[in-house]
Amino acid sequence: MYSCQDQRLFLAKIQKKREEMMVLGEKYGLCADQTVTCSRELDKLLNDYYYNFQSETSPTSFHQMRKPPFALFANAYSSRKIQTS
Repeated sequence: MYSCQDQRLFLAKIQKKREEMMVLGEKYGLCADQTVTCSRELDKLLNDYYYNFQSETSPTSFHQMRKPPFALFANAYSSRKIQTS
């Protein structure tokens, strides 16, 4: 069984991986092997989070309404500026 602290740690891990993927995407491009690998790792973390904390089969006893992924980190990239050509 997972605690609320476990859930927060898992979300922090997801956020760190998301930021890593953004940096790799900016540095090497979205189709680079490093970026794709990181994206797959992020997908796995998101799937694990959903299974452990949001799904009906979740082993936890503190089900919450499922939130859209973008709402979890609404201000995560507000300081980033994306250059357009």
